[in-house]
Amino acid sequence: MATLVSAAIGQAGLDWSPTGAGSGQHRGDVVIDELCLDFLVGNGFSVYSEESGFTGTAAPDAQVVVLDPVDGSTNASRSIPLFSLSCALVSGGELVGGYVEELTNHARYYAVRGEGAYYMDAPISAPPSGKPLRRSVVAVNGYPRAYLGWGQFRALGSAALELAMVASGQLDAYIDCSRSGLAPWDYLGALAVLRETGCAVASLDDGPSPEEDLYGARRRIAAAASPALLDELTSAWRASARR
Repeated sequence: MATLVSAAIGQAGLDWSPTGAGSGQHRGDVVIDELCLDFLVGNGFSVYSEESGFTGTAAPDAQVVVLDPVDGSTNASRSIPLFSLSCALVSGGELVGGYVEELTNHARYYAVRGEGAYYMDAPISAPPSGKPLRRSVVAVNGYPRAYLGWGQFRALGSAALELAMVASGQLDAYIDCSRSGLAPWDYLGALAVLRETGCAVASLDDGPSPEEDLYGARRRIAAAASPALLDELTSAWRASARR
């Protein structure tokens, strides 16, 4: 499916103007979503997509693909070469796999529950000991109220890709400091990969965990290569939020 999406994005004249129907939605998002729906529904899956909601059923025994056809479509609309396809497979009401592909260089991150995680077909796992925050490269979405103490930060514009890059070790951590948080299609694909590597993940908001509420409300997510780094990062965020 990623090959079909990449080919469609590469077509001359694909319209990335706003649709006016939703915040941040572009006409290119809708075109790519229809392409993905044709492929997934044609292969027997239900789909929960950012662009079109549910197609099929969310019944407990359903095979549901949680889909963001172009995560980072603002980048795509501006010809910034950093955006991704994000898919998560929910089966029997549980997250069982995830796939994230950066659509310009085709870097692939994927995992199946209990079978490990992979980057470009090579197994990946969290490093045995994480860096302290002061030496870490942290991806950030939104704006913290104060500097959180990282060594360097990145704001790449694709949460799915940034979270997957924590799993692969390209980034040390990620934190969403936005007001609105991330939707399930933004993080579930990468969450499946993070879980299989043993990286640490947390929701900064109260309520059920992401895996207990797969189709639920938006939430702010943080992830890190180690529990110690995650605790250091989230503690700094909570301290800044109290200011």
